[in-house]
Amino acid sequence: MTLSCDNHCVIEKLLQTPFSSLSYNEKLKIIEEGAPKPNLTLHTKVKSCTRHFNTSLYEAIPWLCGCDKLNKLFCWPCLLFSKEKHVFNSAGYNDINNIYKSGKRHGHSVNHIACLKEITLFGKNRRIEFSLSSQYKQSIEKHNEAVKQNRKFVGQLITAVCFLGSQGLAFRGHDESVASVNRGNYIEVLNMLARYDSDLHNHLESSTAFRGSSPDIQNELIHSVSELMTMEIKKEISKANYVSLILDETSDVMNKCQLASVLRYVTADGNVEERFLRFTDVSSDRSANSLFNHALEILNDFECGPKLIAQTYDGAAVMASQHAGVQAKIREQYPNAIFVHCYAHRLNLVLAQSASFIKEVKVFFATLSGFRTFFAKSTKRTEALDSHLRKRFPSIAPTRWQYHSRLAETVHEYREGIENLLVSIIEEPEEWDVETISSARGLLSLLRDFDFNFMLKIFSSIFPYSGALFKILQTKRSDIAFCNTKIDEFKHHMQRLRGGFDHLWSEMENVFDSNGPTRPKRIRIDSMSGEERKNSYKRLFCEIIDVVCQNVSVRFSENATLLFLSLLDARYFPMYRTSFP
Repeated sequence: MTLSCDNHCVIEKLLQTPFSSLSYNEKLKIIEEGAPKPNLTLHTKVKSCTRHFNTSLYEAIPWLCGCDKLNKLFCWPCLLFSKEKHVFNSAGYNDINNIYKSGKRHGHSVNHIACLKEITLFGKNRRIEFSLSSQYKQSIEKHNEAVKQNRKFVGQLITAVCFLGSQGLAFRGHDESVASVNRGNYIEVLNMLARYDSDLHNHLESSTAFRGSSPDIQNELIHSVSELMTMEIKKEISKANYVSLILDETSDVMNKCQLASVLRYVTADGNVEERFLRFTDVSSDRSANSLFNHALEILNDFECGPKLIAQTYDGAAVMASQHAGVQAKIREQYPNAIFVHCYAHRLNLVLAQSASFIKEVKVFFATLSGFRTFFAKSTKRTEALDSHLRKRFPSIAPTRWQYHSRLAETVHEYREGIENLLVSIIEEPEEWDVETISSARGLLSLLRDFDFNFMLKIFSSIFPYSGALFKILQTKRSDIAFCNTKIDEFKHHMQRLRGGFDHLWSEMENVFDSNGPTRPKRIRIDSMSGEERKNSYKRLFCEIIDVVCQNVSVRFSENATLLFLSLLDARYFPMYRTSFP
């Protein structure tokens, strides 16, 4: 029996945390410590006198207990075991005048008698788990150890799945049989982990029921990881206030049109996140209605339609049309979802259209790709390129103009080395076949051509800036205001470049006066006088710069209308308290 409640009254705790929710050891400790029976300050006025509480009540009513913090009386057995609520186990009793009458009525209740039985028998009979035979105990321990090992093993399988997924590696192999030299990345990663984990090694060698390497298990693990990641993305989006949708099409190695779906949103702590969701094969139907239904499916699945404030696609008519395009259909459902044509795609179109508008530029890029084709066609040519230049020509993608810029910059930077390599091929006919020598002559003539070098000089001055701008526009952390600033800087650079023709022309004349032919192959230009010839190339130079500047201005003309989006950057919120733009 406890004579008084301490600072952490057990009755107060039991009223907050039911006795039934405690562990067995916690219950046993409370019962062993006994009911708290403090001296309370209760009193009740009866006509002309006042009755006060006396500790002798605890002896008269054995099941009675008290809480000096609440200054009330309770029934100890009912407080612990009763499933029915009444005054003696919830609110507490404080009527001293009627305590005997109420106590007698409560003591004879069925519920109280059942609780009294519970508290009397509690702990007297040994719990069943303590009475099990030693053999049964051993079997339980063995089962628990097996469960522990299986969980560890499944965790290693998940680690392998996450590693291959994050690295973008294939799971399956062509031959996954035991005799195969390469059984696929998934099984080989497990075998590598097994070298440093004896438990995993023994499981892979001896398990007959669940080895974890079958194609079905791989697919189930991939699907499970995907579901967990999707659930986490949904959880983040549920806390976000603003969401934008990004869709883009691309062709895979099987020539199927895959639609990439991405959601971009602001997290609760103000960070911007972009989450790739999935690839969807849309080869059979790429109409605006089909792509619109796909977009709606994503918005409904992630429950972010009402939060949609922006949509970003390329400039194709099926996506960007103002009347029947996907963006127009989305805005009918969600009027706040403004359409933003991808900035990087706009810049790509600027360079592509600049090349297609001017005949000389179109010819230049067509001939420029010949360098990469020549050396990539033969392993012997590639080996010669590696040994002479220690540099290879980058691949070219027709729709990605930053790859053309890399090729132009490579040819410009290694022009002298490429020329020496081509000369060595021509001067060693016994080492090379006729086709190689003939192609080398053509490329060497091209490298020594004034027109080609003039174009190379122009675009080697443009591409470093366009390449840097392209990277900025593709960075997910870049805000609208910063991108607009960089676009303006690019246009200013183009204007400065336009005024530097005389410097470029003097460099070209100096190089060709000292290193070979100075006349272009075009008869019309060759027949001109020196000043006329210079003016002709100046017109071509200015036309190239003007077309690029004009396309930049047209393609990015609506940027100013999006400047208000920079106000959503959480980094500037503290500054807005004193100075709001």
